[in-house]
Amino acid sequence: MRYRFKNKRCLVYGLGDSGRSAIKLLTSLKAYVFFYDDNINYTDHVGYVSHIEKEKFDYCIISPGVKIKNNPYIEILKKNKTKILSELDLGYMFCKGKIIAVTGTNGKTTTCMLINKMLKDAGYETFLCGNIGLPISSICKATTKNSVVVCEVSSFQLESSSIFRCNVGTVLNIQPDHLDRHGTFQDYIDCKTKLLKFAKLNILNLDDEMSKRLILDKKYLYFSKNKLKKGVYLKNNQIYYNKKLIASIENSHLKGDKNVENILASVALTLGFKLKKNVIENAINSFQPASHRLEVVGEKNEILYVDDSKATNVASTLNAVSAYKNRNIILLLGGRGKRYPYDEIFKTHFKEVVCFGEDKESIYNCACVHKQKVSSIDKFADAVYYACRQAEKGDVVLLSPACSSYDEFASYAERGEKFKEIVLRFISD
Repeated sequence: MRYRFKNKRCLVYGLGDSGRSAIKLLTSLKAYVFFYDDNINYTDHVGYVSHIEKEKFDYCIISPGVKIKNNPYIEILKKNKTKILSELDLGYMFCKGKIIAVTGTNGKTTTCMLINKMLKDAGYETFLCGNIGLPISSICKATTKNSVVVCEVSSFQLESSSIFRCNVGTVLNIQPDHLDRHGTFQDYIDCKTKLLKFAKLNILNLDDEMSKRLILDKKYLYFSKNKLKKGVYLKNNQIYYNKKLIASIENSHLKGDKNVENILASVALTLGFKLKKNVIENAINSFQPASHRLEVVGEKNEILYVDDSKATNVASTLNAVSAYKNRNIILLLGGRGKRYPYDEIFKTHFKEVVCFGEDKESIYNCACVHKQKVSSIDKFADAVYYACRQAEKGDVVLLSPACSSYDEFASYAERGEKFKEIVLRFISD
């Protein structure tokens, strides 16, 4: 189906980065553009629609931050026969070249960044976009038939998407997350599994129990840390595709089993681009983890300080803890919870758990049930200082909060930067 936007009345619902990008694209297409946002600070802007129910639109472009389930405005738009599209859908329409799409509960950003590096090092023109930063609608018109678009896709984006397609896609893993948005774990799974219908070729993780359940009657390529008869797998720190040696990960800076899965996924997703062994291996071994993802902030007196502020769910925190399973860990947990229990974390014994923020009471009570040494501190900065003061030779002070940052901070990145600021000040004294 071909979509035409010239002279069409288009409503952009949500004025975050994706919404602003959609407005620019639609304006360039000579559409009549209007917008709505729940933030009343925008009501004086030209094009703001106060009463959606009184207007008629040809299209509505949904930003990822807008929940569509049980949303009365969405129901009104559908009743008025407005075509609903996601910002992901809109950007996809104008993308040329090939698209690699990555979703999953954890590891999306690392995988996308590594794929992007592999392809760039091999000489491809790439665009890294989606949930990772730049909206797809902001880069789509710059692509050519020779471009490769590496797109990180969230459950929020998939929730309202219907026409997005990709050449190759993956669901890295699925663990409970964003239940505050989706309501139930099954609804969250349903959003993630949409990508399997959007991809020409699906890559699945055989080491993830939930991903294995997603196998449908389609063409798949698998990856695993265990040897496979067919697929991408690891043996003695060497990656193989079927029986062909692809690369060594002996010198990789990415720590933990889950990061090994991210590397395997990256290799599997780029097989069709026929990258040379030395390019893949050099990209893997020179790749540095992104900020706030098991990022080593510093070390003093044999105490390691690690920023994993991006760990906004329990599964991600478990990955971080496993990366330092042979060390005594002082674990910083807290923020705004996502309606999921913390018991799984406390199956590991910690030197001390320091909880903070909006959900600190739930974390504290759960830690006590599991007989952990635990301290509860209201504010994030005070909790970090406390954790630093408790650390002794051989310890790891690990910020891996298992919660969102929105009780005190605008983003996990802002929270991570505050952690780094405090730690660097502390170890420089």
